[in-house]
Amino acid sequence: MRATLAAFVAVVCMVPPLAILPILFITLGLDEVAKVTLIVLGIAPYLSRDLSFRVAELPEELLIKAQTMGASTWQMALRVILPQLLPRLLSGLRLSLGPAWLFLIAAEAIASTEGLGYRIFLVRRFLAMDLILPYVAWITLLAFVMDRLLAFASRRLFPWAGAV
Repeated sequence: MRATLAAFVAVVCMVPPLAILPILFITLGLDEVAKVTLIVLGIAPYLSRDLSFRVAELPEELLIKAQTMGASTWQMALRVILPQLLPRLLSGLRLSLGPAWLFLIAAEAIASTEGLGYRIFLVRRFLAMDLILPYVAWITLLAFVMDRLLAFASRRLFPWAGAV
């Protein structure tokens, strides 16, 4: 997989997601699909590279032991590599919450008629700090709750990973 996709993913990582936002709005419309696609295109390449690096960091002895015990390629992927990657995936998602919120707010600010990003940019015109700050606090609270839920899920689902 790495030999096939590494160069493509590396190039995709260099494209600023906000630069393709107008293309997404033209092709997908102004609905939620374009916003979700922006978040996925902004986060997925980094997560896939991170997971690829994590696979490369796996101890070779672990893979050799699995092969010695007769594991097929699929068994190694499902029983050796996947349990090592899933905790890292949740950690990567936690780290990606900030950029994901940035993409969502930017997309809502540019072309939307609802959402927290839209409301912030709407009241910004009037310099209404008393209205902007509660929206920022609400976004912060939502991001914090999402982070804590992902940390809890990581601790519950993968106790061997030492998730914090």
